[in-house]
Amino acid sequence: MEPPWITKGRGRGRGRSSSVVSSRSSYGSSSSSSTPIIQRGGMSLVKLNSKMQEKASSSSSIHLEDIPENNPLYAQLQEFITQKQSNTFATIAREDTTDDMKTYEKVEKREIIFLLENSDIQRREEPWKIFQRYLLNGLYFPGESYKTRKYYETLLISTGVEFQHFSGYNTGENVYNFSKMIVKQIIHIEDWGISSMTERQISLNNVKMNFTYWDYIQAFDKVLCYNNERHKHTWFIKICAKIFANPMPNWFLNWWSYHGPTIKILPAPFLNLYKEWVKISPDLNKLYQQDHIPYLQQIEQICFFIEFSIPWIHKWIPEVDFTEEQIPCLYRTFYNNFWDKLMKKDPQTKTIYGQELLDQITAAVKEYK
Repeated sequence: MEPPWITKGRGRGRGRSSSVVSSRSSYGSSSSSSTPIIQRGGMSLVKLNSKMQEKASSSSSIHLEDIPENNPLYAQLQEFITQKQSNTFATIAREDTTDDMKTYEKVEKREIIFLLENSDIQRREEPWKIFQRYLLNGLYFPGESYKTRKYYETLLISTGVEFQHFSGYNTGENVYNFSKMIVKQIIHIEDWGISSMTERQISLNNVKMNFTYWDYIQAFDKVLCYNNERHKHTWFIKICAKIFANPMPNWFLNWWSYHGPTIKILPAPFLNLYKEWVKISPDLNKLYQQDHIPYLQQIEQICFFIEFSIPWIHKWIPEVDFTEEQIPCLYRTFYNNFWDKLMKKDPQTKTIYGQELLDQITAAVKEYK
């Protein structure tokens, strides 16, 4: 099948085709049979209506391969085709599944968002559409309708967590490409009040709302349940070192098992320092003297990331799968990656952006020795 455009004008023959004059004079007219897309000199790229496509296939036409790559028209045509393809749902879906996922570490644990009915199995390849079937548009977790993602974010802001959101070009104000979450404080249950059910208050959209310690714990999970319409949102997460001064609550260690990275994402310079640090860290030595050590297989790595405030990039995708009892359900699968800017060179200093952090870890290792 011929493409729905032809190029007219100065080709192999002499003179200018009268059809070009006719198409130009009728541009914008409802009776026009073709619409110029790109014009350059005596050449026009013309989009034909459906009635003219059959005629175009029998007339002289030029394919993309017929245009030399050094011809400016080739670049314009390539750009046009790419732009059109990028707007199709198939292309977006394909990008979603292949978007640099190979560079991310897949977290072993995954979260059950909610159970499904057998009729949903047919939508196994369309997990994002299942959200629309069960929840409000833009909501990615079940629960009380007033406890939105913004509710949990406002809650955490009031308790020592910093957020920043970044929108892309030509996107809405509340449509984010990536976001930052910097945890500056972790509140222990002993510091909450008389009871874990003691309520604190926030203001959201000029409405006073209460929350308990259990809402606070849930907020660390729920606040990360954002995605944009192209399903390409990522989180920059950093845990400040000062929270390392106190023992970490077990619920936070459980949170890390879903959202936190392992040393598998570390580049060689950081990984080599970790191997030295883990043998001599005084905090680890104190930890090993306890009668019970939760999350033993990962606790060393968690301590390393937190002590030196090493950030990471976090993202999630939904998947349809089955529980052990073969009940279909919607899972949330998590991925982590190293913040690669730390390994890129600063053009002014000619050193990598993460050099200061590497120097800090190196100094700590020397001190511990």
